[in-house]
Amino acid sequence: MRTVIRKYRPSDRPHVIKFMEELQDYLASIDSMKRTRRMPDYGQSYTRRLFGKIMKNNGAAYVAACEGHIIGLIAGLVRTQSRDDLLECVPSKDGIVLELFVDAQFKRRRVGSLLTAKMEEYFRKRGCSLARVEVFEPNVNAHNLYLKLG
Repeated sequence: MRTVIRKYRPSDRPHVIKFMEELQDYLASIDSMKRTRRMPDYGQSYTRRLFGKIMKNNGAAYVAACEGHIIGLIAGLVRTQSRDDLLECVPSKDGIVLELFVDAQFKRRRVGSLLTAKMEEYFRKRGCSLARVEVFEPNVNAHNLYLKLG
């Protein structure tokens, strides 16, 4: 089975909504403090906000497809530091990964690595000097993937 990474299309939106709901459910399940939850309208609301950030901040989203099925997503944006940021750090243009999701059936098949490589390529083409990710502390799987990728 060959995995293809391609730019997000509006017709992919129902898959993204489903992925974001599954991701939020997973995060809620590993939250030992039980502060995370997913309400019924979460998927649509979060997806709308996610693509708003992408559009506003020179971002992109890519999907992974296998045999015509969408099996993963990565979304990110490019951020130039504000005047206040420059008071505490050296100037840089940052690529920020907002979301990475791979369908559970396709984990451990390098889909996350392929998506991340595509986003890193996007960041490089836009002159980013670094790529950043934020990971929910209990999400050991994500920590391990990002450590493995360097």
